[in-house]
This record gives sequence, C-alpha cells and structure tokens, in this order.
Amino acid sequence: MKVLCGFVLCSLSIILLWGLEEAAAKPNGFGVTAPPATCRRWCLTPERQTYCCEGANEPEGPVGVKPGFCPDVRPQCPPVRFGGPEPCSNDYRCFGSDKCCYDRCLEQHVCKPLSIYG
Repeated sequence: MKVLCGFVLCSLSIILLWGLEEAAAKPNGFGVTAPPATCRRWCLTPERQTYCCEGANEPEGPVGVKPGFCPDVRPQCPPVRFGGPEPCSNDYRCFGSDKCCYDRCLEQHVCKPLSIYG
C-alpha cells in the first residue's frame, strides 16, 4: 500500500509539473509565447511618449532623483557635438551632481550638468 501511494503521489507530481511547464510555454492560453522582458526602466520624452531607457541586460544600480533641475530641452539640435554623452535612466546613473535629462538631438535621456533654474 505504501509503495502504491508513493507511486501515485510521484505520478501526480510529474503531471502537475508538466502542466505548469505547458502553462509557462503558453502564458495567454492560446499557444503564443510572450516576448521576453527586455526593458527594466521606461522614461518619458517632453511630449510624454515612453521609451525604454534602461535595458534588462544592463547592470542594476541605485535609483533616485538628485536635487536641482534639468536644463531646458532645446528646440533644435546644434550642428556639431563634441564628446560622448552618457545615457541614463535616472539621476543616480550620473556622476556627481549631474542629472539624467532628455536630449532632443539624441532622443534619449543623458547625463547633463544641473541647472539652478527650474
């Protein structure tokens, strides 16, 4: 009897695990798998459009807001840019007192010196 109960429990466990694997492979119940989550943080443009500003494959770090303000978003891009901006998803991704601000020319958030004007 003990062997039979052990066999039945083992069989039920296998069936349950198989069912869970099938459910994971078909999250919406229609056999279509969901795409993998590739974005950790979403940011907003000045027009309130969302975009992925930190991928899930990037190393995690602290998240926060530093005091101060971002400089105004310029209406047009300058003809020439020097140096490479540092993309960011929040202020704590930026060095020192720099802030994570939207850049119209790059169409993403980058680290910029803070502005004392709001």
